[in-house]
Amino acid sequence: MSNQRKNHQQKNKKSEGWIPKSPFHIILTLLFLLAEVSFVTLLIVVDILPTIFNIIILVIFIVFTVLIFKLLSCRKEKTVQRKVGTVISIVMILLLALGSFYLFRTYAAFNKVSDEDKQYEEFYAVALKGGSYKNADDLNGAVVFTHKGNSAAYEKAQDKLKEETGAICREAEGYLELKNVLIDAENNRHDEVIFLSSSHYEMVCEYADGFAKSTKIIYKVSVNVGNKDIAKRVGITQEPFNVYISGIDTFGGIGKVSRSDVNMIITVNPEKKEILLTSIPRDMYVKLHTYGALDKLTHSGIYGIDETVSTVEDWLDIDINYYIRVNFTTLVDVVDVLGGVDVNSDYAFKSAVSKYTYTEGINHLDGKAALFFARERKSFEEGDQQRIQNQQKVLEAILRKVTGSSVILMKYTSLLDAVDDEIQTNLSDSDISSLVKMQLEDLGGWTITKQYIKGAGTHASTYSMGSRQLYVAIPDEASLAEAQSAISEVLGE
Repeated sequence: MSNQRKNHQQKNKKSEGWIPKSPFHIILTLLFLLAEVSFVTLLIVVDILPTIFNIIILVIFIVFTVLIFKLLSCRKEKTVQRKVGTVISIVMILLLALGSFYLFRTYAAFNKVSDEDKQYEEFYAVALKGGSYKNADDLNGAVVFTHKGNSAAYEKAQDKLKEETGAICREAEGYLELKNVLIDAENNRHDEVIFLSSSHYEMVCEYADGFAKSTKIIYKVSVNVGNKDIAKRVGITQEPFNVYISGIDTFGGIGKVSRSDVNMIITVNPEKKEILLTSIPRDMYVKLHTYGALDKLTHSGIYGIDETVSTVEDWLDIDINYYIRVNFTTLVDVVDVLGGVDVNSDYAFKSAVSKYTYTEGINHLDGKAALFFARERKSFEEGDQQRIQNQQKVLEAILRKVTGSSVILMKYTSLLDAVDDEIQTNLSDSDISSLVKMQLEDLGGWTITKQYIKGAGTHASTYSMGSRQLYVAIPDEASLAEAQSAISEVLGE
């Protein structure tokens, strides 16, 4: 046999030594490669792991790919090598499939919470209890009274009400005066129907004694509300930025427009690993950005998160780069996933609206206990000011647990489950990925400081409630200036 022929046969043997022989092993190899490619693709798209982690994963994949090809390409059909290769292939395929599943869930969750346009507003047709109007069928051809100052969403809701029920809309006065259509100032009851937003209905129930007990909702209309893109994007892992936390007074899904009861600015300096929490009382008397009239800050939420953010930007003369909307359910679920948080209480007290009691000093709180700790104000002489400080304590405890340990690695899938429908933000999915990646690269703690803007209580009229005198907090100018200065310092301005 010639040397050329021998060399050719040797080359064929070498090339065949890397190719599995049986159809089963060929299919197994292809499945492994497909799982590997899928995992790597998702890993690149999600982009949450530090570079060193990606390098380690790549090296591991190369080693296992070579090993599996070598074991499955053994020329003998029944060998220990093939059996070992088969087992390793199946295990790796399962692990890669599981990893791809979690990466896809991460990608989907990041996209979901960063979709800032999915908000809706509910509107109610309200009648007297015991009156002749019982349900939607009774609205066909009936006059339904609406209020002045219609927003685009309110007009859309009226059109939807007329289309779905056959009702006839007739304008009355402002929405607070609209209650007089049902129950007037002399407490006379009128068998009519009024139509207003859920937020306005809740506010009327809060400020008009007996209205909630005397009325009922007979029909609901839901209207989608789009938000403006008000983000002021920065290089989030290198540049300082402000995030506005708006805590709305609802349970369940986060999409509903509602009052902004918790108002906090988180100022972040990623280079110095500094976080400043600045709280603003819900009753702070501020000028609304769009309407140019004074109102309580909490009421700005009924006009959308962009109204709240823009109003605070005007008032503090700062840029708010991003916002995050959360509600009661968000807090409960996040704290429970973290295994509870340790919160240092300034006082021993009992919640006025729940079974929970708290001791002075460190308290280990589950989700519901943390919620009622953050909501309590009646037990304190300082009232809302102490509630603000307690809200900061809970948020600080959450931040310390997430940023000061490897909890983000161990429980991130559970956290995704918890916040999937309960957080809304205009941080992009790439911004969120960058923040997770930054924390994984350095699991060291952050310096967290807190402040709150003080105000003096009084009574005044508001844009949303007309001439009715409501409790408001007039900003303390010295406290306001001090807060602005502290935010500027963390931002490095």
